[in-house]
Amino acid sequence: MIEKLFFLALLCLPMTSIAGIPFLGELQYEVSAHIFLALLALSFFPLMAMKGGLGSASRDRVYGLPLIMMLMLSVMALSFVPNFVTIRDSYFLGRTGLGKFASAAVVILYGFGIAFLTYHLAAKRGWDDLIVKPLAWSVLLCALFSSFEMMAHWSGAMSGVFKLISAPFYSGIDALESGDTRLRSFAFEPPDFANTAGYIWPWLLAALMAARGSKRILFAVLFFLLNVMIVLAEARTSLVVMTGLVTVFILLRVIFLPVHRLGNPEKMLAPVTWLFVLFFPLGIAVIACFFNDLVFAVVASDNVSNLSRLASMTAAFKMFGESPLYGFGFGQFGFHAATFMPSWGYYSWEIQHWLFGSTGFWPAVYSVYARFAADMGIIGVVFWLGLWLWLARAVLVETIQYRIRTGEVPFAAYPLILSCFVVLLAGIPCDSVRAPMIWVTLGLVCRYLASMAASRRVAAEAASA
Repeated sequence: MIEKLFFLALLCLPMTSIAGIPFLGELQYEVSAHIFLALLALSFFPLMAMKGGLGSASRDRVYGLPLIMMLMLSVMALSFVPNFVTIRDSYFLGRTGLGKFASAAVVILYGFGIAFLTYHLAAKRGWDDLIVKPLAWSVLLCALFSSFEMMAHWSGAMSGVFKLISAPFYSGIDALESGDTRLRSFAFEPPDFANTAGYIWPWLLAALMAARGSKRILFAVLFFLLNVMIVLAEARTSLVVMTGLVTVFILLRVIFLPVHRLGNPEKMLAPVTWLFVLFFPLGIAVIACFFNDLVFAVVASDNVSNLSRLASMTAAFKMFGESPLYGFGFGQFGFHAATFMPSWGYYSWEIQHWLFGSTGFWPAVYSVYARFAADMGIIGVVFWLGLWLWLARAVLVETIQYRIRTGEVPFAAYPLILSCFVVLLAGIPCDSVRAPMIWVTLGLVCRYLASMAASRRVAAEAASA
């Protein structure tokens, strides 16, 4: 049952606009969240103790995950303790600072629960069945659903049909928003769909590279459909993510994991690693140099979304400047957004409604890095950046060593490295860490590193024998 529900959860990843259980807070609109929570409830006590079931794998030492979870919770605690009095007294839109900290912490624990669950399932099932198959079916369902969506945009005769079909998946949004012909598929907005598609992209690419015969044709069609949907979504998220993914894929294919030669790619690890480490601070420095011009251009434009994004991120980084070491506390941006909001930010009606209206919409930051900078200071930003860069590098180093020993590249190497960069890149235009594929990737990476460590031990024993 657990394996089937896990399959269903991945299948439903793009469905993020349902009328779910209000108690779940920001997770209530996601079909996959309801399934993952049911999975965690099913597996937590009885199945972890069943001999031959999930528990047989869980009694083995879990590679990396407990340490990563402890470090993440420690960083959150470091932001909480010095801000305790302020957090205790904060109140905004019916929420308290302590309540918001607790709910944000629960989302992190939920994520680690998914990571541990994935880690153990990955030891029992082939990753083709566990990951690729549900994601492939998800793309097929999205393509079928999206075909009706696009026909409804192009033909008024189809609008009624699409509204009927989409009713179970859209809650509180207009199925055919006037003037917006971007594709959203099952998601609540086009950027959200593009974000999910970015996590699926590496796995379908890997399946296409590994498949042969008729299966290769099938995956080629699915991969093509996924890319068409990403283009039709017309989201900034997809532009950032896809540009980075293609760049990383070329580096892997040409330099680090070339097809027809082994070479000595390890000598390139250090300079390329430093290139990625310095990319973010260099990007921030460039933006800072032209910030005033950027503000003028955004305010003068007619794009409210761009204005809201820039204003919210500016407020977050002003909070970071006020408390650069440990921030204002995890999940606390919304309580201080009005204090640090730049005056030009109020030209956005979205900002006005969030901070002074009665919509009940919690102020968004629009970037994980801006959010972590405001909430947890430099410690939080460095931890998040360092974690995913280290994981990507660890997978690459282990894969290179495995290829030297065996002459082969494991199927999962490419999608795992690329998925680490999806997490990093998607965090630039998106402030949420609740996306299940973040935590599925974390669990898979740790399982992969554990299997590579076991392979090294076996090779060492064989050599000594």
